[in-house]
Amino acid sequence: MTTVNAFLRFRQLLPQRTRFTATITAINADGTSNGSTRDGGKVKVLGDSVDVGLKAWIEDGRIVGEAPNLTEYVELV
Repeated sequence: MTTVNAFLRFRQLLPQRTRFTATITAINADGTSNGSTRDGGKVKVLGDSVDVGLKAWIEDGRIVGEAPNLTEYVELV
């Protein structure tokens, strides 16, 4: 649905932030970390504040904190 609000239309032009979790697989000497996403993707992100084996919140390619280690499952409906 298209809006007539000029501010909301302007906000749609701005890039949206991406936020996801990744399990940290390695911490590099240059201040970056390697991780793997839930679907098996590999990422290299800025930051080294989360230990190897733990999950981290990744926002715009940067670690912003440790994510909780919750049980994941798939249910077909």
